[in-house]
Amino acid sequence: MKFSKLVKEQLGCYVYGLIDPSNDKIFYVGKASHNNRAFDHLKEIGKESGKARKIAEIRAVNEEPRVEILRYGLDEQTAFEVEAAIIDALGLENLTNVVRGHGVVKGRLTIEELERLHSVKPVLVDDIKEKCILFYINQTYSPTLSEPEIYDMTRQFWHGVSAETREKNEYNMALAVVDGVVIQVYKIEAWFEAGSTLSTRASKGKPNRWEFVGQAQDEHHLRGRLLVDSDGYPIPSMQQGYSYLPRK
Repeated sequence: MKFSKLVKEQLGCYVYGLIDPSNDKIFYVGKASHNNRAFDHLKEIGKESGKARKIAEIRAVNEEPRVEILRYGLDEQTAFEVEAAIIDALGLENLTNVVRGHGVVKGRLTIEELERLHSVKPVLVDDIKEKCILFYINQTYSPTLSEPEIYDMTRQFWHGVSAETREKNEYNMALAVVDGVVIQVYKIEAWFEAGSTLSTRASKGKPNRWEFVGQAQDEHHLRGRLLVDSDGYPIPSMQQGYSYLPRK
């Protein structure tokens, strides 16, 4: 199936959902522009992804996923915002999307979180003297996750944490960071091999992967704050998934 040429011209940038016909629920949200991307997912046969597995499950009972347009005729930035808002509303854990969408700063927040974020100025990371490890959880975070789920995705399963860091534990404050915003703060009590402590997540007991146990610090002064670099922009995520402050 595909859109006609005239329909594609009218669509512009659009946001779409893939629908499970057994319950009429959206299981994937996407964004596209003047094309048939919404239908391309249905060609993903045999791929190792949650979305592909869901499509296969639907077809296994002789049904076919539906494509529905959620909003169209948008400019690109608005399409990104609409896509992120829908993912926030449904909850990433209820979808097969891999990432939340664009922008936690303007995303789904409680009133308390909104006040913490915007009632004070952003924090310049170079001004932070307390020894912290920043864990960038952009890829897995959703505002509808429970506190135990956020805790586990912050503390697990990190590659290459040095023996010095684990044994000395001088960097004993963990900041869970999404798009530059400190979602939660934990005091690190001890480090363990990945998969060796009780968790809400499936174990990833691979060599040289580590996890910590700790306590939430709800009243920490950095919780809910936006961290910015010297150029005034939110700090970017690091490729390895974490970084240290003060910077090593």
